Amino acid sequence: MNNDSKETTMNSVNEQRHFTSVMIAVVLGVVIANTSNAGNDLFSGRTIGMARTFTASSRGLDAIGLNPANLALDDRGSDATFEIAPFSGIGFFAGSDFINYKIYQDDFTGVDSIGANGQPTGVRVGKVLSQSDKNEILGLFPGGISHTQADVGITEFGFATRSAALGGIGFSVSDQVAMNLDIPEGYLKMALDAFPATGGAYTLDNTSIKASWLRNYNLSYARMLPVDLKWIKNVAVGVGIKYVQGFGYFGTDHYTGNLQVVPSYLPSSSGNDSVLASEPISGNVNFLQRESNANFVAIDTGHVSLNHSNFSDFFSKPAGTGLGLDLGISGEVFQALRVGVSVTDIGKITWNQNTKVITENGSFSLSDYLQKDSLNNAFKGQTRDTTSFKTSLPTALHIGGALQLDKAPFISYFPGQLLIAADFNVGFNNEPGNTTIPRFSLGTEYRPVEAFPIRTGISFGGREGFYWSVGIGINTPVWDLDLGTESISLLTNPNSFRDASFTLGMRFRI
Repeated sequence: MNNDSKETTMNSVNEQRHFTSVMIAVVLGVVIANTSNAGNDLFSGRTIGMARTFTASSRGLDAIGLNPANLALDDRGSDATFEIAPFSGIGFFAGSDFINYKIYQDDFTGVDSIGANGQPTGVRVGKVLSQSDKNEILGLFPGGISHTQADVGITEFGFATRSAALGGIGFSVSDQVAMNLDIPEGYLKMALDAFPATGGAYTLDNTSIKASWLRNYNLSYARMLPVDLKWIKNVAVGVGIKYVQGFGYFGTDHYTGNLQVVPSYLPSSSGNDSVLASEPISGNVNFLQRESNANFVAIDTGHVSLNHSNFSDFFSKPAGTGLGLDLGISGEVFQALRVGVSVTDIGKITWNQNTKVITENGSFSLSDYLQKDSLNNAFKGQTRDTTSFKTSLPTALHIGGALQLDKAPFISYFPGQLLIAADFNVGFNNEPGNTTIPRFSLGTEYRPVEAFPIRTGISFGGREGFYWSVGIGINTPVWDLDLGTESISLLTNPNSFRDASFTLGMRFRI
């Protein structure tokens, strides 16, 4: 190949590399631009400290929205407990498979350049990734999908009371903003491969973004059954009815898509070699997304902001409303061992304010970066007004058991108080804050003295994978202060941490 042909080839390759960068930026940019835990587990420092284990172990305010039956059980001798903002429960959680500090340090911070003398120059240059490096990065996508989730919750008000004659009654007002984001590994493969001259195919199926802001007004009631059953005694049953206001929703109904790169070659002027002519890109995309928002919330391609002129509508004019139902039961199998089952958030919400759909169903083909708008438009879709639509609440099933070890019949003496609890949780849908991926958790609460609980727990499954929780508290006869985190791995293994969380709550006792 002569020098002119080599120069032409190099220019073509450089142009294609630039084109690659543009395409990846366009695709990821559109996906990100369109992004605009079920129950009350996020609001309780006690529950978080025990790795969100609650079905049989929750009491008082912690039982609202999780297992209403437990409202009928003694809550450390208190006749009533209450919490009110700004001292009430507040918590957040954010995590992603796509975060790994070690991989970031190893592969994306560059390497020392080597001078002519073979010694490091002290100047960092970009690292050329080996296939082994790429495989390690793609390992961040278990099952080919990277899960990202974020939850922020606050309880504005909560009250619970209990008596033998009345049973247990609880009422709470709480807000929760939740987001689930699923990204297939096809996007990252495009970035790592940089559309090689040999061609490639990238699947984008199951891309999904779901986010919502819901407020729950929950009224729950529980009562002990007047008779014991054959295999279980001290049985409590409970029900919670909630009025739900929705202030914003964005959700992917379905998403399929793919890109193919098929390089073409032309013979060189000498006729002996071939020259890369172009890397045609083709593909198709089929998706439907829905959104709705209150007048004071402006959603512009996924970016949420507040419309202060209509902020007075904060309570009176939500974007959607609905009714929800919680059901629960718990009872003693034998002394100190209680088991429980609950189903939470049964119901739907109807969205009827500022409702829109974003849809696309078609194919595209382009041969150079000057046609990048075609790809942009294909992944951006078309937005149009629509009628009202319904979405399910984050319905979930919870099964668990809790053993108060220091009161077990086979224990004659135990220093302090030790509670051991285990849960199985699974959602019936993938609405924000929920998942159909089963989750198992094991939590403990140890009180060397009554006033100072120490909590820890581990959880497997769900969108979060494995995490280790810890929590502490100061519990007096008249008030409780509890805090918990699911991010202890940040301290124990900072190179591979993948989530951050913190929950703090104070409540008062009568």
